[in-house]
Amino acid sequence: MSVPLLLSLAFSASVSALPLLRRNSAPPSWQPTVRWSNRSASDPPRIERGFISVPIDYESREEGTVELGMVRLPAAGSARLGTLFYNPGGPGGVASEYILASTEASPNFGQAVLEDYDVVGIDPRGVGMSQKVKCDPNLYNERVSSFPTTEEEFQRLVAHNAALGKSCSDLTGPLFNHLDTRNLARDMELVRRALNDDEKLNFLGRSYGSQVGLTYAELFPENVNRMALDGILDHTQDETTTLNDEATAYEMTLNQFFAWCNTTIDCTLHGQDAAGVYQSIIHKAEEQPIPAPGCIPTDYSACRPDVTGEEIRANVQSLLLFQNATAEFPGWDLLSEAISQAAKGNATLLSSPFATSETFGAYAGLAIGCQDWLHESTSLADLRYKINMASVTAPQTLGSSQSYYYQSNCIGWPALATNPQRRLSPRIAEAPPILLVNSLYDPSTSIVWATAIQSQVPNSVLLTRFGSGHTSYQLRGEAAAAIDAFLVDGILPQPATVVHS
Repeated sequence: MSVPLLLSLAFSASVSALPLLRRNSAPPSWQPTVRWSNRSASDPPRIERGFISVPIDYESREEGTVELGMVRLPAAGSARLGTLFYNPGGPGGVASEYILASTEASPNFGQAVLEDYDVVGIDPRGVGMSQKVKCDPNLYNERVSSFPTTEEEFQRLVAHNAALGKSCSDLTGPLFNHLDTRNLARDMELVRRALNDDEKLNFLGRSYGSQVGLTYAELFPENVNRMALDGILDHTQDETTTLNDEATAYEMTLNQFFAWCNTTIDCTLHGQDAAGVYQSIIHKAEEQPIPAPGCIPTDYSACRPDVTGEEIRANVQSLLLFQNATAEFPGWDLLSEAISQAAKGNATLLSSPFATSETFGAYAGLAIGCQDWLHESTSLADLRYKINMASVTAPQTLGSSQSYYYQSNCIGWPALATNPQRRLSPRIAEAPPILLVNSLYDPSTSIVWATAIQSQVPNSVLLTRFGSGHTSYQLRGEAAAAIDAFLVDGILPQPATVVHS
């Protein structure tokens, strides 16, 4: 995960009543073909851009097709092993951007992987180069609390969700109802067949990408070759357990951040009571939003001119994802600076982005999440139960999380929850060994989730990084070396291996 949405009052069937996954889910008569296009003038050398048409609805041809875009970086060496499919997470992550960045000295992949694999990033339906989810930016930008305290606030939240979802449905068309992760896994199978039907799937998925990989392994276990998953998302628990696991993981990692501030001068709050400063800005923002004077709107980006306590809790989780800065993401030093500036009355670094167009990137994450995750709260009392529980188990963050975002911001959403949580299919045992990797203190994908998934995937090995931050591959340490060794040489680490980088 990362930090987006989930829910739908229209879905009321129990998890146990869901139909079994179908193994051969792509229409057998469908002949997939990738159309390779001319490179953009700005593309790095060797990059190839492609497009493929896939069914909008795999159960029916009536809805037509959707065009998916992808980027391929051919293997740099002569001893090519095959194609490695990559998903960076999200939902809503743009895989093509990561492939493009990997050719610009950004350490998204190990050198051995780039030498031996054609690396392919498919932009999921609704995202990036693929047909996009479209929504009304004015409705998206409405400030509506996801943590209602009164019946009036709850009804306003539901009405907002319904209106925003309707705008997305109207602007996106039939695709809007077919965005769940099972569709993405089926899309990936069609691309695999189109590229080389004789090659089995090699896959690296981070965060939400782990859900993509596990779904594919359920549907097509016989087509899996090597699969490595980093930052494990557990899509098998009930709503309350899902929320509690992520909320407590966020809380534990935030405490690691405070401890880091006490021990390193890289933290702007070093020498202060970091936890106390954090709590002070939350209280201040709850009384009156803190100004964000640096949020100057442009044609391409904008953010809110002030920040509430609720928004601070949500955005701190995002800034907590990576302890050390990467080529794409800031580290904890920026989070410490953001909290310090907010304490002085400038919350610009903690402000939430505004949508500036009908194709704003965050829409897809919400729309996918609402179809993937249960959101069965139907009353203020239902939501308050979850909020009250989280205030006990996560007293500093109060349940703010991507899981809660879906469980609140999908209530009233017009699309059905077509792929809600359920236990993994026993057929996943037919897949070859899968490598699972998770850090001990991950603010988004809990180590509890990783161990739960390991117990359901008989042929899996879990490697734990003793450290903080969301996913490990980008750190290029011991965990990344283990992933590369498995993808390139097929060498799995010993069970219960723990590494420190």
